[in-house]
Amino acid sequence: MSIRTPHARWLRLAAGALLSTPLVTSAQSADPAAPFLGTWSGVFTTQDHEFWGAEDLACFVGCARSYYDHLAELFADPKNDSRSYFEINGEASARELAQFDAMLTPLGRQIRAANAPETDPKLYCQPYGYVREVTNPLPMHIQRDGEHLLIRYEEWSELRPIYMDGRAHPEHRTPTLLGHAVGRIENGVLIVETARVTPDWYSDFTQAGHSGELTGVERYTVKDNPRRLEVELTLKDPVTLTKPYVVTKIWLYTPNVEIIQDQCSEFPGKF
Repeated sequence: MSIRTPHARWLRLAAGALLSTPLVTSAQSADPAAPFLGTWSGVFTTQDHEFWGAEDLACFVGCARSYYDHLAELFADPKNDSRSYFEINGEASARELAQFDAMLTPLGRQIRAANAPETDPKLYCQPYGYVREVTNPLPMHIQRDGEHLLIRYEEWSELRPIYMDGRAHPEHRTPTLLGHAVGRIENGVLIVETARVTPDWYSDFTQAGHSGELTGVERYTVKDNPRRLEVELTLKDPVTLTKPYVVTKIWLYTPNVEIIQDQCSEFPGKF
């Protein structure tokens, strides 16, 4: 993806809806994981950066690849200059939800119908599960942990180990919110495969839920000008999906950002 120069009006409107020069890691590094290390921040906390387009602001917690690309096309079309951000985003959202609904199995539709904002586990200080945490809006820090990688998410202050020693997923392991993740680096791409997750939501946007049979493959790439981390997350769940669901998200490299302790202070008993 190249640098975009979006219409300023779209950016102002989109930023309202949501409420440093990057350092370059040397390509000569002996550690193939080096480009991925450090702190990365999404559009939610870096809205004033010139890189972002209105489609990024609409997808601040990640979104389907098809939705992101469709939004970019709509915002770039001069024919839409007289339309509001909310009108365009509403049109794209309706199309995306219809496409997503068509991907759901009958049981997947049942689960989605039973979910509602007031039943969202996060309202009861239940941390995000795998999909929502991987695409959450707050910064994250990736570091070495011996031969493995460790991702520290600011959202819910969760830690996620990525095992890089070639091991397989354990056959008998109690499922967890973030599951069991194994990774490898191929041709400069960090590939993370995750399984053994507990059922949770796909996203606030879809309000659909996945089963414990969900598996995910994340493909992280680092690009420059500005330095950024992009992920393509492919999700498969034979219980709720009839075909793979592909989600995307982008973070900027923010070496001066410190990860802070997340709090659920409105709900006693958490943290």
